[in-house]
Amino acid sequence: MKLVDYGHLFTSTHQGWDTLRAAHPDRQSVLYRLVLPLSLLPALMILYAGFVNGVMYAPTLSLTGWMLIAAVFLAAELGTVTLMGWIIHQLTARHMSEGDYDGSFLLAAVAAVPMWLSSLTLFVPNLPFNIACAVLGLIAACALVYHGLPTMVGEHDQAELRDTTYLVMWMGAGAWAVLSMLILLLMLAG
Repeated sequence: MKLVDYGHLFTSTHQGWDTLRAAHPDRQSVLYRLVLPLSLLPALMILYAGFVNGVMYAPTLSLTGWMLIAAVFLAAELGTVTLMGWIIHQLTARHMSEGDYDGSFLLAAVAAVPMWLSSLTLFVPNLPFNIACAVLGLIAACALVYHGLPTMVGEHDQAELRDTTYLVMWMGAGAWAVLSMLILLLMLAG
């Protein structure tokens, strides 16, 4: 898939998604080429924010505390993408008789990209701006799930597909909230 096609993933159920589905990369390839490199980005940005502007975010947190937060967050991200891939697979297999775990993992990984990229806003030491961009990343991730799920699982009953899509989006938002709370709790505990 070309980088130019990525923008279409937010607005189309076919343009870009058909290419991804046809490529059918396996989980291991997606993990090493997409998930691992991009999930390092938030961890590195947390380290940057802590080392450069840590006083603005958590005045009493030591550098070791920031390193702990980054490491725990990285592990939590990797676990969350894997869990969301499994959840998407379980929901689509149960409700639509589609059992492609690789496609489900790919969808979970692609949907996480805007949230990973939103961590770049930590270059700007402004908490309201950081939060607003993280929420925009979540909205973009929901758009990717909304447009990607129909293509990744095929055409099915529209009501069933809609319900499954919304359930996946709610679970993804819940996972995002848990990750956000994890950072907050670690910052407060430090």
